[in-house]
Order: sequence, then structure tokens, then C-alpha cells
Amino acid sequence: MMKRTSVACLLTGLLSTAPATAKDYITSEQLPDWFSKSLVKEAKDLPRTRLSLPAFPINATGLGTWSEAQSEDNYWYFTVDIGSESPVECWAFQEYDGLANSLVNMMKYAVNNVSANLNKALESQYNFSLDVSNLGNVPVFSYDILYNLGETDERVSGLMKGMSAESANGLQVCLHNEIGYRETFKDVFTSFVNAVDRTANVKPFFFAINGMKMQGELVGIVSEKFSVDADGDVEIVEATSLILPVDANTVSSTDSLARSWSRVDGTLINTYEYTVENGEVMSSMGLSRTEGTWVIEGEIQGKKVNSELSYDDVFTSNFGAYLETKKLANSDQDSLSYNTWSLEGDPTQPTPTVMYKKSQKNGLLELVAEIESFKIEYTVDEDFIMQRAKVEMGPIDYGVMPMYVSGKPIKL
Repeated sequence: MMKRTSVACLLTGLLSTAPATAKDYITSEQLPDWFSKSLVKEAKDLPRTRLSLPAFPINATGLGTWSEAQSEDNYWYFTVDIGSESPVECWAFQEYDGLANSLVNMMKYAVNNVSANLNKALESQYNFSLDVSNLGNVPVFSYDILYNLGETDERVSGLMKGMSAESANGLQVCLHNEIGYRETFKDVFTSFVNAVDRTANVKPFFFAINGMKMQGELVGIVSEKFSVDADGDVEIVEATSLILPVDANTVSSTDSLARSWSRVDGTLINTYEYTVENGEVMSSMGLSRTEGTWVIEGEIQGKKVNSELSYDDVFTSNFGAYLETKKLANSDQDSLSYNTWSLEGDPTQPTPTVMYKKSQKNGLLELVAEIESFKIEYTVDEDFIMQRAKVEMGPIDYGVMPMYVSGKPIKL
């Protein structure tokens, strides 16, 4: 599980440099020999265990020897024996903060819990690795922490590994407090995610998962999901999750979710958005039209907001933005504009968007969108699905790359 070591001294000063790859911040050359040898340990010939959790639902086999699910207030808990000193621990949630915040907060709690159980103070910790990926239409975060407990002569080191995945069923998280077993841990987590029965979920007519890239490293996920509801309107769910390294020791986590409804002509009916940063709800706000007037209601940084908007025209939904792209592409115009509503800017005012048609290249349409302080350069294919994008936001810029696409955004 952990070993007594002076690894902290060897790592101090080495971790402020850029990671060797998008996944690992620390290479074997930066670690003591015993740590590197322990790191490559893996389990072999693990059995598979039947998993059953009707409420989620889960009904399949998982890799390793799984316990029965223990039901708590808002979640279910499993342990998994993989033949290591410490078991893998897994949770299924249907109420949670988000893909990023839940993982980071559970990792912090787990490291502090180890510290308390051993009665050794947390002397230091380092970001060991960070990865963003997907299992088909399920986005996944992976985050590992190397930690050191106790004074120099009694110091022990450990590696806390964590993974989270989010689907329409809910959130799944697994942790493992042991050096090594990295591939085994991923395989166990993958089997947990794949054990979920998603056959009853509403099938969206469009679902896209895009990765956010900063300085060549994937740090976040942006997803869009469009479905037709019982009234024939378009339900839109847009989620953004980020785990961004702040320095060698810490990360910042952000999750935001916007759920809205749109008419088939692309005009917004209503929407609700919230953002959680580092475990704190920063904003939660809804927009709806009451007796011909747009009204916002919610909280921003703990302050209640309830206000009528002076703006009385239509807002364009995310679904409508694709219709506007089609309109521009099929016209002789070089640009067009429309108004959206966003919690990120001034929620009492419409957010104007101007879209410019630049050129056609290799079968892709090149576009530029200016949204207040944002500028987005991007390309779309014949179905107006984004193929690549560069976002400029003041001094910050990041890339967006497709990771998963199903369906077409303007074909209901």
C-alpha cells in the first residue's frame, strides 16, 4: 500500500516542469528504483464477478472479486479484491457535484483519511498523472496523487489512483490506494462502467463529446446531447468538466451543466445552468418566459437573483446555433448574428454572437464566431459537426477536438 521513503526530497523541484506526456507528470527517472519497480506491478488472471444493482441499473460481470453493493443515503459502495494489499473501492452516485469535482474531492478525502488512520500528517503531495478519455459515449477522468506522510525519519509514501465516468445513469468513481496496479485498476474501472445497463435511456438524435486541450494536454470535456421530448421540443444537455493543474501539487476542478429546451425552429423555451468550482456552487440560474417577459431566477456566488429582462426578443438555443450555421453556409452572406443567453456573461442581457464564413478547405467549412470576449475559429463538416476549434478568451486560448460523435445535430 505505502512504503517508508525519502521520495519527497527527490521530487522537490522536479515537478514544476511540463509533463513528459499528456498523461504522466512524473517519469521513472525522477523516482527511486524501488518505487519504479513497484509501479509496474499488475494483477494476473483475475476472476469475473456478477454485479447486480437494479436501482442504477448494473447487471453484468466485473473484473476482480466484487463485494455486494452497500447502500448509503445517495450512493452505493463496492470493494473489489484484485490480489493487492488494498482493495479497489468503487461508488455509484445519482446525486453528485460533477465528473471533475466529485473525483478531486473524493481523492482529497481519501488521502486525508489515510493520514488520519495512520496518525501521520500529510507532509506533501504531487500531481502524479492526469488523463481525459472516453469509453464510447461515456467521458472519463483519471487522476493520480503521490503523497508523503509523516516526518523524515518515519515518512511513508503512497499513490492514490482515481477514475470517474458519467453517463445518463449517474456517476461512477473508483479509487485504489496502492503503488502499482495501474493497468489493472483501469481494467477494473472499465468493467464497472461497461456493466451499466443503458438500454432504457432516452436515445439522443445527436451526442458529441469534445476534448479541451491546453498547452498540448487534454484537461477537460465538453459534451452536447440533443433529444426530442414528448411535446416534440428539443431537450439540450450541455456539460463541461475540467481538471486543470494549478501547480505541481494541486489541481482546480470545474463542472458546469446547462439543461434547456428549444423549439424546432431553434428558439429557446427555457434553460437552467449551474457551475461548481473546487467543491463550491458558484452559480445556479434559470431563464424562462412568463407572460411575455423573460425572467431570471437563482443565485450567483451565494447572492439571490430574481429579475425581469428588458430584452423581449427571442434567444437562440444551442440547437438553434446549428441551424444558424446551416443558414450561413447555404447563403451568399459572409456573416450573420443572433442572441443567446449565458450565465457566464451578464445574465440580465442577451449575449450577441456574430458568425463569419471564411472559406471551404478539404471539404470542411471554416468559420469564426465572436461572442463578447470570446473568439472561436473552427471547422465543420457537411453535417455542421465541429472537426476542430481554437478558442481565444483574453490571454487564454485552448483547442477543442472531437472524441465521440453520434447522429447529426440538425436532423431530428
